[in-house]
Amino acid sequence: MKKEHSLQGLNTMGFNVIAKYFCEINTLDDIKKLIDDKTFKESKKLFLGGGSNILFADEYFDGIVIHSNLKGISFVECEQSTDNGQPEFLTARCMSGETWKDFVDFTVSNNLYGLENLVDIPGSVGAAPVQNIGAYGSEVKDCITRVYAINIENGEERIFENEECNFAYRNSIFKKEENKKYFIYAIDFKLKKDAELKLEYGNIKEYLVKKNIESPTLSDVANAIKTIRAEKLPEVGVVGSVGSFFQNPIIDADKYQSIKETYPEVPSYPNDNGVKIPAGWLIDKAGWKGYRENHVGVWDKQALVLVHYGGGKPEEILNLMNKIQCSVKEEFGVEIKPEVNIV
Repeated sequence: MKKEHSLQGLNTMGFNVIAKYFCEINTLDDIKKLIDDKTFKESKKLFLGGGSNILFADEYFDGIVIHSNLKGISFVECEQSTDNGQPEFLTARCMSGETWKDFVDFTVSNNLYGLENLVDIPGSVGAAPVQNIGAYGSEVKDCITRVYAINIENGEERIFENEECNFAYRNSIFKKEENKKYFIYAIDFKLKKDAELKLEYGNIKEYLVKKNIESPTLSDVANAIKTIRAEKLPEVGVVGSVGSFFQNPIIDADKYQSIKETYPEVPSYPNDNGVKIPAGWLIDKAGWKGYRENHVGVWDKQALVLVHYGGGKPEEILNLMNKIQCSVKEEFGVEIKPEVNIV
């Protein structure tokens, strides 16, 4: 266990936050030994992966940060097709300390369908179910079958089946306060040997047409999304950000029609609870795209992304967040909530 440890390399926003204590988990025995430690029992606790979806509200974390460095990917199950006897599904078990980007690249290189639209999302595999990460019309919940965890209060292991995770839009059971006691050490993903590609979201089709790709492969779609992301998002480690800072709001039909009367071009996506509209579009229309205030600002290529240019403090991003929320509320009557986890 380390003391007064800098987390600057473990939060993609790039703030130099200091943790009172820091512990890296390399084996399951490490977490079980940690549970018996007196300092651990008495400290505030935070599980931290790649820090790609976290914003520290302060420059000092008065507790212990637990970082998973558990590695490994294996195939644990397969389901045979009744037609030809070939595997129709494969289940890949991935340890929580693997980087999400590397894991998705692994599935694509093995021609396994399901996660290709989630390519190049920064962060660790262990954080994926907590946030129910999503992009380009896909959510990780659609591939997760089981989440393996250890209760850090008593050392008991638990397996969460998909339905027990209570997955929702950028949410899961693991985000609730009473369930933050679970250290996720592995996840099972059910992946298809063949499937229909999701091309409807964002600029995927436009990219494929531009490249004269008429019958896209799994790799074509993954490469398209990588290119699109690189064109509109800051490079991790160069400019501080957490990617999408705000959730896309879901509004009722009346509110949507009201906005559409003034802005006929407003993009929208049907949702079981109403109409989803892009938060980035709202922020852009409210005039924030490209805005900069001292060390922080709004990315000039994607208004959904708040950035830290270096040398700043967390309170600067929080102040900017509040200003944007108030502006969008005043302009559209819509509340936008942060997607990032603020601790």
